[in-house]
Amino acid sequence: MSVPTSARATSASWESQAACLDSDPDLFFPIAPSGPALQQIAQAKAICARCPVRCECLRFALTTHQIHGVWGGTSEEDRQRLGSRSSGRPTGNGREGAAARSGPLLRP
Repeated sequence: MSVPTSARATSASWESQAACLDSDPDLFFPIAPSGPALQQIAQAKAICARCPVRCECLRFALTTHQIHGVWGGTSEEDRQRLGSRSSGRPTGNGREGAAARSGPLLRP
């Protein structure tokens, strides 16, 4: 069953408004959560801070269990803490519910 074009456009509308749209996607996916990557994470979060759809991006990341990268102004560790607080237990690795979609428009 195919999704009508209008439904696809609506679901992707927040992505087309993202502040990171013209940024290098690698900036949002550091290879480590420490060391020199901390500066990379800070740079990505700075872009997110001025993003008009930051909340929608974070909601997408939490809903689809994105475990890698900076999404909606949050790092992997930030989202893990959010998940722990909301569920009362640590989040898993998220692989079982990770989104099948990826690409330039799904950047944080």
